[in-house]
Amino acid sequence: MRYAAALIWLSFSLCLAGCGEERRPAKPASARAVPAIPDLQGTNLDDAEERLDSLGFGYDVDSGDDEVVFEHLWTVCYQSPAAGEHARFVTLTVEHVCDD
Repeated sequence: MRYAAALIWLSFSLCLAGCGEERRPAKPASARAVPAIPDLQGTNLDDAEERLDSLGFGYDVDSGDDEVVFEHLWTVCYQSPAAGEHARFVTLTVEHVCDD
């Protein structure tokens, strides 16, 4: 009798374990979930940084060998990736005056 009760209890507990909530791993973010880069070329660096900060982008500033002290005196001449592409990080190439 104990053997039959143990088998019933075991099958009942396995049945309950199988009825639990199924957890699925989260889906990875698709390329569309990554925001599009805004067009920053021709913008002064101060405004470009504020815009990237407000949109949550990471960024790096490449000013060649010169040190950027006053951001508003620098102009974004090139950005990588280009405007409209989807990324989370942007590199801004700045100069005092852009060559067209």
